[in-house]
Amino acid sequence: MDHSVSALQRERAQYRPQLPAALAAGGARLQASQGQAMLPDTDRPELKVTFPATYGGPLLTFDSAATLAAPAAITVGVILSGGQAPGGHNVIAGLFDGLKSLHRDNRLFGFLGGPRGLLERNYTELTADIVDAYRNTGGFDIIGSGRDKIETAEQVA
Repeated sequence: MDHSVSALQRERAQYRPQLPAALAAGGARLQASQGQAMLPDTDRPELKVTFPATYGGPLLTFDSAATLAAPAAITVGVILSGGQAPGGHNVIAGLFDGLKSLHRDNRLFGFLGGPRGLLERNYTELTADIVDAYRNTGGFDIIGSGRDKIETAEQVA
């Protein structure tokens, strides 16, 4: 028995969130369909100003599509920004699991310390061993977080 991990930690590691049926079979088989334009019942002028890019847009639904071609492997980076949050590690675990379900050779890199990690090219590859050690534990400890901002044209470049 591993005594470095508490009974609660062992139990947490066993938890698997429920997924919608369309995601449970692997995200590579999702197909988006557009429905009718959606308009709110109230506050239309305010919402149109607040959400100009999405106001009046169509309802999107996602269904399984068995005939989609297998995607090529990709590399993805993740940054956590702002204060601690209870689900930060599971956001990363979900991203990792989703990427691996699409293609086993997909890679996920975490930028350490938030946006500063991106600016300073400080990152690590997130492997199954790393992700599993933090799964269901909450917080942002896996790669850290920061409140730095990417604001200047040089930083964006």
